[in-house]
Amino acid sequence: MPQGFVDVIPERWFDVVTDHKESFEKIAEMMFQSVQTNFIEGGRPPWEALARGGVSHLHESGALYGSIQKFSGEDFAEIQAGQGIPYAAIHQFGGTINHPGSDKPQVFTVNGALVFAAKGTKPHQIRIPARPYLSFQDEDIEAIKAMLPNMFLRFYNVTTEGREN
Repeated sequence: MPQGFVDVIPERWFDVVTDHKESFEKIAEMMFQSVQTNFIEGGRPPWEALARGGVSHLHESGALYGSIQKFSGEDFAEIQAGQGIPYAAIHQFGGTINHPGSDKPQVFTVNGALVFAAKGTKPHQIRIPARPYLSFQDEDIEAIKAMLPNMFLRFYNVTTEGREN
């Protein structure tokens, strides 16, 4: 009977896979904490202040912050945020909204003061500066890079045991 794939894998390979999974879990946690810190500190570097003043949209409801998720497996680590949140992408990348205007009365805040537009508003553009919350700092990247050689060294040591050099 021919050998199956599992039969030819050294027993210790499965320990290595577990080690990789644990390493990727640690990397995902580091990435997760970095993105959370971006929110807590108001960006790193700091995000541009709101034109109307007040608390950043990224903090108002807590929905975007609460949407941060980490995922990892045997060969990956990733962070996601903004699933199902319509304003997530424009805050990450910035952009311009072409507002069509409205003939309905409007109430909004400018520089911390309430403004009433009884006759509505004309069509106008709204510029949203990029406030990249899904970003990693140099020290985060260096810490992740520092973990990688250990992962590969463990793999190398296990897969080369018993081989002639």
